[in-house]
Amino acid sequence: MRTIIIYFSLTGKTKKLAVNIYRILKEKKFDVSLFEMEEKKKESNFFKNCIRAISGKSGEIEKIPNLENYDLIFIGTPVWAGRITPYVKNFLEFVELKNKKIFLFTTYGSGFLKNRAMREFVERVEMKGGKVIGRIEIKGKKVEENIDFVKQEIEKCLKEF
Repeated sequence: MRTIIIYFSLTGKTKKLAVNIYRILKEKKFDVSLFEMEEKKKESNFFKNCIRAISGKSGEIEKIPNLENYDLIFIGTPVWAGRITPYVKNFLEFVELKNKKIFLFTTYGSGFLKNRAMREFVERVEMKGGKVIGRIEIKGKKVEENIDFVKQEIEKCLKEF
């Protein structure tokens, strides 16, 4: 089963989670690729990015992977001001997810409004025709502590796949 993990990470916490998901899938002998979204204009100022997220603006990314040959797609984002990042929003505007199986993951700081961000994430994926088959939300500072939970959720999802 061809799988891709696509994520955006500013501080490295979402990247850490993505890499751990990659390792979990590799252990299960999946054919898996890892793709990190990169900002077109390097605006790594967290405050400016939060303002962009709150205002609902998209942030341009360098390139979008071709998803045609993937059976399962993991998409990850930090939660900024109760929203998915502008970069993941931009990605979701330009990809075709029709009939794709999607597993969503987020990392967050305070947890305030993380549920709103996940609802937005699910809605955007479903609007693009994707079927959300799993999702996890992990406190960014506790990624390593939650690896067993992540593994459980992935295994649960794969049993139904």
